Amino acid sequence: MDYLNQWNEDQRRLVAEWKSKYQTLRRGLAQIAVRASSRGGELGVTVDAQGNVTDLRLTPQALRLGDAQLGRVLLETIQRAQSEAHQQAEAAARSYTENPESAAAMKFIQNLLDPDNAPTTGRP
Repeated sequence: MDYLNQWNEDQRRLVAEWKSKYQTLRRGLAQIAVRASSRGGELGVTVDAQGNVTDLRLTPQALRLGDAQLGRVLLETIQRAQSEAHQQAEAAARSYTENPESAAAMKFIQNLLDPDNAPTTGRP
């Protein structure tokens, strides 16, 4: 029975480590806020790690662009900010996603959550 107690203790330790890593990753992602300005400086946008627009600033110059041009400039600026936020989020998660143990654990969890899409052979 000692081996079962040791195994249980090992599992508790691993769960505590995963919780800590998860919280660290969440804090890192929560800190991502990318601000991008349009090429001509007419407007600025801020997006979070998920690419959601959290702030938008228009200058008087932006209002003189006309609706079609303003739409293009706005879309281009948002997309650049989203791309940078995506790169920062990937960089923040890289140590977790490139770790073989982390990848195996994520696959195992995905299989638990969605058994219909689990592989029929092999280990998680």
